[in-house]
Amino acid sequence: MSSATNADITTNGTEEKPGPTPILLTKKPPRDPTASATLASGEAGGEKGGEESGGPKKTACIRTFGCQMNVHDSDRMRRMVRDAGYAEVDRYEDADLVVLNTCYVRENAVDRVKGHLGELGRLKRQGRVKKVALTGCIGAADEAEELRRTYNIDLVLGTHNTYELATFVGLPGMEETHTPELPGTKGEHLSFVTIMTGCNYQCSYCVVPYVRGRMVSRPLTSVVSEVRRLVESGARYITLLGQTVDAWRESGVKFCDLLERVADEAPRVWFTTSHPSNMEDRTLRLIGEKETIVKKLHLPVQSGSDRMLKAMHRGYKSDRYRRKIEVFREVVTDGTLSTDIIVGHPGETEEDHEETLRLVEDCSFDSAYIFKFSPRSGTEAAELPGAVPEDVVQRRFLEVLRAVEGNAFDRNRRKIGSVEEIYIRHGRTGGGGGKKAVGETWGGHAVHVSTDAKAGRYVDARIEDAGPHVLYAGEPLSSPR
Repeated sequence: MSSATNADITTNGTEEKPGPTPILLTKKPPRDPTASATLASGEAGGEKGGEESGGPKKTACIRTFGCQMNVHDSDRMRRMVRDAGYAEVDRYEDADLVVLNTCYVRENAVDRVKGHLGELGRLKRQGRVKKVALTGCIGAADEAEELRRTYNIDLVLGTHNTYELATFVGLPGMEETHTPELPGTKGEHLSFVTIMTGCNYQCSYCVVPYVRGRMVSRPLTSVVSEVRRLVESGARYITLLGQTVDAWRESGVKFCDLLERVADEAPRVWFTTSHPSNMEDRTLRLIGEKETIVKKLHLPVQSGSDRMLKAMHRGYKSDRYRRKIEVFREVVTDGTLSTDIIVGHPGETEEDHEETLRLVEDCSFDSAYIFKFSPRSGTEAAELPGAVPEDVVQRRFLEVLRAVEGNAFDRNRRKIGSVEEIYIRHGRTGGGGGKKAVGETWGGHAVHVSTDAKAGRYVDARIEDAGPHVLYAGEPLSSPR
């Protein structure tokens, strides 16, 4: 399963600084036969009069659903539409072109996108939206063609051929590689850098290998060069991305080596998502030793039952996972630990569930993304017998959630009274003293703090209260820096 932060995310023009960064364009290569792309007959982008024809400026709205990999992909597409002369808008009804960049991990994610497509179909019939593009994991799935016909979608792209959006919006053909470079926009304080794509694991429940393909690692020199450019242009926080980010390899060089190189270049670094089978002890130690690496680890376990881990094809046993967590807690004493857990996988028994609860207690997670099993067409688990009744799945879900939140609350309360250096991820919104800025400690704790400091700045503040998901700081003890 793909990464943390797998809740729906909406991105729009308010998150970007003005001024496009040029994209290097070359002759378009032959079509990738593994990628999904459907262009409605006779449709072409850029047909509405823009600046070149003396008409009104074209507009585009980009919405993103899913993980941080999708957020990064949307940033690439955002630069394409800007270079084609589009102005970005927040609302569908104000857009000539709407791009939905989608997630396929869970059925409710697909249903949510269908709701958006239905609304866009209504706006198209009214003439308020001209073109609709469906991209991302749903675009690479088998049902993409049916969705195109049902909802009259103008362009359908998978995860490997997003470069075709360039032609659709009126740019020259754009050559795509497996890891296209994404130069930073000047002034952005937080940037994502993809270091690998795809996944070589075949977890029973996961659709990622089918829609994103086999793992391909990006060259170390390319990653480091991009990080350097981003930092020079103003980025203060670099997040390395990959479906199994710690599986990155290049000619004997492993992920830990790349992480250390990036941490030497950037003032603040994190990475997601990792796989326990790839996580080396030396990487865990590096997190504790390197000052520029945020001391948080997202390491999906999925189940505490060895029997279920085998059925899921996870490639490790629960005790091996526990040992990795022991190393992390030992070398990163003030760090935070998060995970993914699936409840209700076909065949899961009460004993399996109890073993998951025991692991949750042993590892004392600071947070977890808990998922009810959702069968995905084409995966092994979708065809397995032993479906767990919905009421049983709901009960187990709540029991795991309460166990995680209980541990997280206890751990967070230990921070009360401490003075923390807080990185502001999102500045205060809405004026007055009611709204708080959202920040992060070096230990990876989320913090609400009363400050007018802008995103990308640091403040020192004392923790006055805590909940299971967030710390609450008082007035800053220092000026923003």
